[in-house]
Order: sequence, then C-alpha cells, then structure tokens
Amino acid sequence: MHRLLPPLCLLMAIAMVIAGFALWSVDPPEATADLAQARAANDEQSYKAIESRVLQKRFTRNLLLTSLFVGAVAMAVTAFWTMRPAEADPPR
Repeated sequence: MHRLLPPLCLLMAIAMVIAGFALWSVDPPEATADLAQARAANDEQSYKAIESRVLQKRFTRNLLLTSLFVGAVAMAVTAFWTMRPAEADPPR
C-alpha cells in the first residue's frame, strides 16, 4: 500500500489541476436579463435577490477554484513526502 500512495497522490494532483483549469476557462456567472428587467421595473427586492444570487455563484466558483489548486499542491507535497529513497527499498 505504501508504494501506491505517492503515484495515487500525484494522479489526484494532476486531475485537480486539470479540473481547475477547465473550470477557470469557463466564464464566471453573470447577471441575466431578469436583473435588467427588475432594475427597469424599479423592483428593488427582486433586483437585490437576483444580484445576491449571482454574487453567491461567483463566490462559490472562486472558492471551488481555490480549493482545487490548493488541494493539488497539497496532494503533490504529500506524494513527494511519502516517497522512499531508492536505496531504502529492499533488493529483489
């Protein structure tokens, strides 16, 4: 099991970096036409509700991106930390 941990951690780090860049390449959530309609109709409650929903989606996206990249770094550090030197392995 100890021999499988470093490659699995490195594989997970690569997958997290790929997922992070894939998410980063997608446009962030933006205001829809509903926000413009609420603003034009002077409907302050709807405007604030829609705007807060968009801000919450942006915050969630940024949190997910940060978590993916920090997790990838943590996995890579864990992988290298758990590797044994070549001379420590018993001969076959």
